[in-house]
Amino acid sequence: AHHFVTNTLIFFSSYYRLTRIGSMVFFIHDLSDVPVDLSKLANFVKWKVTTIVCFVVVVLMWMVNRLGIFPFVICRSVLVESYEYLVLKGTMDPALHQACYLLFYSLMGALVFLHLTWFLILLRIGWTLVSKGERHDLSEHKDGEKQKTS
Repeated sequence: AHHFVTNTLIFFSSYYRLTRIGSMVFFIHDLSDVPVDLSKLANFVKWKVTTIVCFVVVVLMWMVNRLGIFPFVICRSVLVESYEYLVLKGTMDPALHQACYLLFYSLMGALVFLHLTWFLILLRIGWTLVSKGERHDLSEHKDGEKQKTS
């Protein structure tokens, strides 16, 4: 669902030439994806300390970027400033702005909800790491597969 919503948001931002929205979505996601991949790599090669450090960086980056900057800076800008810049100072038709506004804010709201859901999953992974010392990757577990713990 997360990739579908994100890609739909990117597609429509390109289609309607609202590339600032799409580029900010890419930027916010790319910033927090790097430590996610590093954490998975460190876990795969069984570097416990590196896994923990990367995981802490993931949680902090997720909180700042996806639960802080995205909803309170980017979504706020779309909500508050888009009419002024696109209609009053720009050339966008007010009816088109209203349609785009509803579409983009719905997609951005869904993305914030999904970010919060994934953050709760990250907290669950962190709790498992701290309480049991297990480092398995809950995000990659497939139904029906037996989970290996270290």
